[in-house]
Amino acid sequence: MKYITKNCLFCEGDECNIDLYPKTFSDENIDPLVFSARRVSEHYHYRIVRCKKTGLIFSKEILTDEDLSKLYADSKVIFNKYNQIIGKDYYNPLKKYGDRVKKQYVLDIGCSNGFFLDELFNNGYENIYGCEPSIEAKEMASEKIRENIHTGFFTEELYTDNYFNLICCFQTLDHLSEPLNFLKICHKKIKKDGAIYIIVHNTNALQYKIFKEKSPIIDVEHIYLFNPDNISLLMEKAGFTGIKIFPVKNSYPLEYWIEHSPIPLKNTVLKISKFIRINNLRLSLNFGNMGILAFKK
Repeated sequence: MKYITKNCLFCEGDECNIDLYPKTFSDENIDPLVFSARRVSEHYHYRIVRCKKTGLIFSKEILTDEDLSKLYADSKVIFNKYNQIIGKDYYNPLKKYGDRVKKQYVLDIGCSNGFFLDELFNNGYENIYGCEPSIEAKEMASEKIRENIHTGFFTEELYTDNYFNLICCFQTLDHLSEPLNFLKICHKKIKKDGAIYIIVHNTNALQYKIFKEKSPIIDVEHIYLFNPDNISLLMEKAGFTGIKIFPVKNSYPLEYWIEHSPIPLKNTVLKISKFIRINNLRLSLNFGNMGILAFKK
């Protein structure tokens, strides 16, 4: 495997970086399962640093896009039973903040098995497309949207400029080695008065402040991690305006929250929850996700 070095997206130098956490894995630890969404983390991560000026937290030495594309291509979909929950949780903010967004020509980048495309379809959206590197994910998509999902990384050549009314990107921007370039390409693909809707982790959230390195967001999949200030600055650099930033709640059952939290005696707590039959109790929590809705003039 080959590695490349990353810098702050704003300062582009090493002089502002503070070391936070050392690298926790060797190459033999890495396989496609490690790059499967919503798995229970092994706490593998690159060397993590923070920019003193912008608060941007990022992985310093990372695998090349070539290596990452192979790992994501063979990654697994392991959250199927939560599809409808996630789809509705992600759609709720769009209903609240996206009244200007037309229900036509939509692209979901990093769409996995198309759970959000299904949600859009069920809410009257038309001309729906997806882009997803996982081969297995596309195979699991519903028949009504499967053929509109491109298997592979999103690139500038894939779609026509000024074509989409809405581009969605959920828990994907923080996986990218060049997020600013990605956003600039998205800007080109969106029509005038169209929008981009993003969900990412928030490093200002209480969850990260409590768990620090043990937080699920400190993970080998994540290259850049954002807070409301620096994500807003990044969106502006990409050309977007009218930027709205808001918390996004998740409504998982209790067993999911337990499984994905770095708490002591996790297995014991999970067994107790099942024994007293509260493991399927749905809890709607703002556990650290933020949504961003921004427009193209």
